[in-house]
Amino acid sequence: MEKQITSDFLVLDTETTGLDAGVDEALQVSVINSDKEVLLNTYLKPKYRRSWPEAMSVNGITPEMVEDAPTYDFAMQDTINDLVEDKNVILYNAAFDLHFVDLSNAKGVYCAMKVFSTEIVKEWHDKYNDYRWQRLSTAFNHFSDLQSLEDRILIDNAHNSLSDSFMTLYVWQKMMDLGYDKGKNYLLTNKL
Repeated sequence: MEKQITSDFLVLDTETTGLDAGVDEALQVSVINSDKEVLLNTYLKPKYRRSWPEAMSVNGITPEMVEDAPTYDFAMQDTINDLVEDKNVILYNAAFDLHFVDLSNAKGVYCAMKVFSTEIVKEWHDKYNDYRWQRLSTAFNHFSDLQSLEDRILIDNAHNSLSDSFMTLYVWQKMMDLGYDKGKNYLLTNKL
């Protein structure tokens, strides 16, 4: 029997200049642990992109907000490597975020969206021959009654990588509490 990933893990999220991994860049990266401690939360100055109007309309990150921020370079990657080394890392849309951060030092990388989409919603997408991906806000709303001030603040600040990290943590913990997934089907990468 596989053991659930319920403690001593990290949650990571990014915000980017767009959806094209070959062109777009990270604008914000956040890492929290399973005890809700913020380990990293920083804006990032893109090296090549100077404007991102479509992404800005979603994530609210302006060029002025990142003007004096560090770039995503070797030093930032080293910081992330140190944080994730030998830890399980949970991401909501892991396939997307992994285009912008290298988590090869992690013990394992898991996708919360895959668990939610395939084990809870189970809405089939014929075109992709797979379950339809569900938004983080959909997953969060599924488990939260939005009655607490903390929950309302999180949903109001969706598309900020720190808020999204807390929402992902909440969704992951709810799914594990309810007995969904033992981790084995949603492990994307692991150290061999």
